[in-house]
Amino acid sequence: ILCRYTNFNGQSWKVSNCTIATCIDGKVTETATPCPTVQQPICANGRQVVKVYDDNGCCFHYECECVCSVWARSHYMTFDGKSYDFNKNCSYYLVKEIITKYNLTIIVNNHDCDPSDSTFCPQGLTVTYQSDTVVLTQLNISGSAVYVNQKRIYPAYTNSVLRLTSTDMVITLEIPEIDTKVVYRGSSFSIDLSYSLFGGNTEGQCGTCDNFHNNDCRSPNGQVESCSDSAGQWHVPGTPCVTPTTPPKTTSTPLYTTTKPACKPAICDLLTSSVFAPCHTVIPPGPFVKSCVSDICNNGNNTCSSLEAYATDCSNAGVCIDWRTATNGQCEHTCPNNKVYRACGPTVEPTCNERYGYSHTSTNYTQEGCFCPHDTILFNTVYDTCVTSCDCVGPDGKPKQPGDTWTSDCNTCMCDKDSMSIHCQPVQCPSVQSPNCSRPGQQLVNKTDGCCTTPSCVPPLEAPSTAPSGTTAAPSGPISEKPFSPGACQECYCGHKMDPIINLNMITCKPIVCNTTCSEGYEYQTVPDKCCGKCVLKSCSVTTPDNKIIIIEVSTADL
Repeated sequence: ILCRYTNFNGQSWKVSNCTIATCIDGKVTETATPCPTVQQPICANGRQVVKVYDDNGCCFHYECECVCSVWARSHYMTFDGKSYDFNKNCSYYLVKEIITKYNLTIIVNNHDCDPSDSTFCPQGLTVTYQSDTVVLTQLNISGSAVYVNQKRIYPAYTNSVLRLTSTDMVITLEIPEIDTKVVYRGSSFSIDLSYSLFGGNTEGQCGTCDNFHNNDCRSPNGQVESCSDSAGQWHVPGTPCVTPTTPPKTTSTPLYTTTKPACKPAICDLLTSSVFAPCHTVIPPGPFVKSCVSDICNNGNNTCSSLEAYATDCSNAGVCIDWRTATNGQCEHTCPNNKVYRACGPTVEPTCNERYGYSHTSTNYTQEGCFCPHDTILFNTVYDTCVTSCDCVGPDGKPKQPGDTWTSDCNTCMCDKDSMSIHCQPVQCPSVQSPNCSRPGQQLVNKTDGCCTTPSCVPPLEAPSTAPSGTTAAPSGPISEKPFSPGACQECYCGHKMDPIINLNMITCKPIVCNTTCSEGYEYQTVPDKCCGKCVLKSCSVTTPDNKIIIIEVSTADL
């Protein structure tokens, strides 16, 4: 390629991110971007080094991974690979920045065991990054739960800085802009930080990520101590610590000393067997073997926790191990009837919402969990239902299976098995013969019950008990065939107000006003079964010639 007319001799320019072109004596010469010589460090935690490329993606250097793991509630392994045991009920700093650069803090919350279920001893994480707070915890009934800024969410979930994915067994929190990943499964968790961002600047129970494990167990005052002593000093101020109510251990001197047989749990040998061999060069199994033997021989429990934790760390490193089938059923995981177990499943299970799946498609690593069987797909993360078709959704937003029927807006709908779509038709109402409403005062009205209309007779003169004062109307309950009759002391007429229930005019009644004024000599008396009485003669009056008025009572004579 000639450059004598377009570029000066000796001028260089970038052809691509990793190629530089130079004009030499009129000709273009392309060379790769020069990179410094790199050496591989020996990682104190026994893990393999990782390549970290620069911003241009041309040159790289090697770094050791900063991974802190905690499993079976009490087994810790620091960023630089130092393992120790610690178990107290309190909140402790796992990770703090010595000099605040990224505002990242990770706290472990060790809760006391449930009094009603001694096997449920929840251990949660609180991850605070800038203005966001994520809580990963356990619920006794529904398993693991996630809260973002005090609101429960159901992964997968993303915002401007966080990304959360999950299976029914593992929850993964990623903070891409600081290359941080937290994997939580209730019984164990791991924290993976970037060495280039956090190297030499962390403190807490996970230690200092500086590829030197002798200073990992440092107290808040900077003094290096034994791990069991320094771990308890990272208590979060203001959080209560619960002392378990266990009876003190009693010691007695046995009469005869016996030698206990060596405890060698066969299940722990799986960690160093061919089952986990693909991971041995990636993550050393030694600390997990030690904790496995300790848990089974000393406590007799947590048979599977160390194997589960090692398999999870391997999976996070990109090595999936299908190990549960090799435990003779001791560590078998039982899935719901509609799900199947997969050791190497996707971190984000495909759903009917394709946009959801695309927006949350995560890295190339896998996680174990329960997933929908072949030829089915998860409807969504809210309704944990496997469906054969994504096209059948009820009016409530819930999935419908082929053959399901339901009623919506007076239509009978069905998820058709053949077309895998919803077919609806109007509700079929039974044929009802119209009644004879020829009685005096009756009218034929149509009453709607649900989706169907039923004709019935309504007597407009029926008096209800809830009618307004001075009015009556037909009741809304069972219809009486007896027409309404006004009382003996009422005058009634068809008013202009309408009953809102039967849409008929209401009867208005008012009391009859009786005239009780009688002529002289007469007295007003009531009449049984009559509204008004009558004037009855009680006396007679006679006027004499001298204009005197003489009153004579009835049936008497003036002698």
